[in-house]
Order: sequence, then C-alpha cells, then structure tokens
Amino acid sequence: MVEAISFSGTRAWTKELPNTTVVLAREFDFVGPFNGRDPNSSEEKPQAFRVEQPPGSIVEPHFHIAAEFQLIASGGGRLGRHKLGPLSIHYSGAYTPYGPIVADEAEGVIYYTLRPRRDPGALFLPDSKEKLKPVPKRFFMADPDKPEIDAETLRSWDSPNLSVLYGPEGDGAAAWRVTLGPKQRITPPKPAGDGYYVVVIGGSWICSDNILPKWSLAFAAQGEGAPELLAGDDGLDAMILQFPNKLATIKDSAEAGGMHECPLCGYVYDQKEGDPGAGIKAGTVFTDIPEDWTCPNCDAPKSDFEAI
Repeated sequence: MVEAISFSGTRAWTKELPNTTVVLAREFDFVGPFNGRDPNSSEEKPQAFRVEQPPGSIVEPHFHIAAEFQLIASGGGRLGRHKLGPLSIHYSGAYTPYGPIVADEAEGVIYYTLRPRRDPGALFLPDSKEKLKPVPKRFFMADPDKPEIDAETLRSWDSPNLSVLYGPEGDGAAAWRVTLGPKQRITPPKPAGDGYYVVVIGGSWICSDNILPKWSLAFAAQGEGAPELLAGDDGLDAMILQFPNKLATIKDSAEAGGMHECPLCGYVYDQKEGDPGAGIKAGTVFTDIPEDWTCPNCDAPKSDFEAI
C-alpha cells in the first residue's frame, strides 16, 4: 500500500561533511510494510530527505551503496559539469560515483534525495575508492518538460496531463510529470522497477482523505496498485520517479569492451554509449574523443582515464 508523508511531518537535522560543508536536512520517516519487502528490516524501507546546501558550498564526489534520485527543489549550481536548476532530475545507481555538487553562489541549492532502500551514508572519494564494487554503473539526468507552474495557472489547468520525462527503460527506470486542475484525477502507471516516489511539486494531492501540500512525498513498491492522483482545490503538479529493478542485469565490462574508467570517481566511459551530453556519439573510440573532454561526473581530464 502507498505510504504518504506530508512535509510538515518531517524531522530536521544537520550534518557536517568531511570538507566542513554543513547541510540542513528534513527526513521523511517511512514505516511500511511494503510489497515484497521484509517488514522487520529497516534496510528494506525507503529513505528520503530534503537537503539544503548553502550558497557556494561543495559536496565532494562520492557514492552510495543504494540507488538514488535527486530532484532539485530550488536554487541551482552544478553536478559535475551538469547544470542544475529547479526540477532537474539526477539518478545514480548503487556504487555509481557522482559529484561534486556545487551550490549556486547566491541562492544555494535545495534538493530531495530519494532512495528505494536505506543507505548508511556517503562514501567520499578518493578516500573510499577501495569500497567501490565492480558492479554496472548507472547515471542519468533529465530536465523538466516545463518550468515551475505558478498557482494561478495551476488553478485554471483545463485537463489532466501525464508527461514522460525519462524512459521507461527495460529495467523500469522512468520519470513522469502529472499536472491536474482542481479536483481533476488520473491514475499513473503501476509501480514497477524497484518502486517509485510521488513528489508533490505544486498544489495539493488528496490521498486517502488526507490533503498533502507541496513537497509532500509518497512511496509505492513494485507490484502495488497505482495510487489515484486526485488534485485538491488548488490543482496538483507532481513528479513520479521510478527506480530500475535492482535485480536487472546488463552486459558485463569484458563483454562490452571499449571501457575506460575515471580513477577519481569511478565513472566508466563505454564507447558503445558514448557521451551524448558532451556531443560524443555512441560508437566513438576513446582515443578519438577531443583532448579537452572531461569526466561527466567529476571533471577529471581525459588523460587521467585508464583502460579496463
């Protein structure tokens, strides 16, 4: 069954990172049980935070043992060489390094970190490089289909809309945006992959007779029924972020060939995929990449990469 938590029901804490950056967080404490998961295991419960990173601060490159989405709520900056802005979406799989997250000098950045299962904490690089596991890496980003919708526009929205922002991929990875006018309703796709989060980014959601305002969250596990999205009197704007299936398999490195690894963050360049974000087409041999190309995750120079 879908479990929803209002933003007002979160708890606050702060954390100082190894580089002295201090982040403020509000945590959503999910209880469960969730379909197909051990109700007695805390690791089987989803984990979600709202993180405030101060202006000009840096979260150094790191990785987690759990997969995660990050959704930018406000402010901006960059993640590696990727520009961040309101409603930008970032996904990193388990043991997939990413960063640094550099907050905008004036506004800082606020983002939601969403995981299908609990994680003990960030493992920073290069100090924790020996803890990286040789598992397939997964990283992608997606931009919103439209900017934030102001309250007046949302209240006058004429018909339900479901936009695809990413995927769906064969392993379940996907992202959608739902926009509804007052009292409109829609049933999104049934949860697949490793489940999904519904994030209220505007208006309100009437869920099980509870009114969930902006920045409330809900989690639905794989195989559960899709939650009906019913807008409140002010309409509803929501993101649905679905995780890849944790048991999905892909070709291993030896079979794929053409792999080069960044020694700082562990990003792997696969010539079969290229780096479309930097204009490097699929099939481009590593030696043919321009010499000023850098790692998409941490900006390490091409010259530092090692063949694997």
